[in-house]
Formats: sequence, structure tokens, C-alpha cells
Amino acid sequence: MKRLHFKLTLEPGLKAIVRLAQLHQYTTDLVDGERVLIGPALRGRMLLNFPAREPRDVLDSLLGEGPAGWNLSGHEDGRSLLVVSTEGSGVAFSAIARILEQVAPEAFLKPIAFEPLPGNTLTAISRSLH
Repeated sequence: MKRLHFKLTLEPGLKAIVRLAQLHQYTTDLVDGERVLIGPALRGRMLLNFPAREPRDVLDSLLGEGPAGWNLSGHEDGRSLLVVSTEGSGVAFSAIARILEQVAPEAFLKPIAFEPLPGNTLTAISRSLH
């Protein structure tokens, strides 16, 4: 998977925004090198999707190793839009798609805007696919 720099603007709905915020908090909260609490909405979603697995194991496999490489923010116009933007070394687009699929599938019900950010090394044909 190639790490890229991009920004996604989506409208997943309030419940999905809460789960994504809890996931981002989970990725950044570390105590002695271990991730700590999973928010209740996110834990419930993981138990619903993967009833036979420990939510922490599912999330750790979904997130992978190292820093998250992405951040969340609200959209500047005040609507219920969420912006997922890459940072640091970036993240593979497919990784964010998997996160949305498992944590906030409602996001796929409305249009998602993809904006490549400076520093990408996408070919012209790759850029045209987005």
C-alpha cells in the first residue's frame, strides 16, 4: 500500500462521526506503549461487526502499526461534514476506506470528495480515477 497525502470530505452522520472520533482518540491515546480505552459507541460497533473477537484486537489489526497518519476535523462551513486529512508520512487510501467500511459505513451513502494534497507522486491516470 502506498502512503499518500489527501483530504476526504464526507457526511457520515452524527453517530458515525462519534465512532470515528473515538477511533482517532483510541489511535492517539497511549499509556506505556499500550492503547487505552475504546469509546462505547465504537466498542458497540466492533462487537456488532465481530461478535467472536475482542474489539481491541479488531481495531489494532484495522489500524496497523505506528502513528495513524490521519486526522479529523469539521468542515469550515459549519455543516455536518467531516474532513479526514492525512498528516506525517500519510496513509494509504485503501486503509481509510477499510476504516470507513468497518467503523462508519454510512459515509458511503453520500458523496465523498477526494482532494490530493501536495507531495503526492500519483501518475496522471491515478489522479483521474478519483
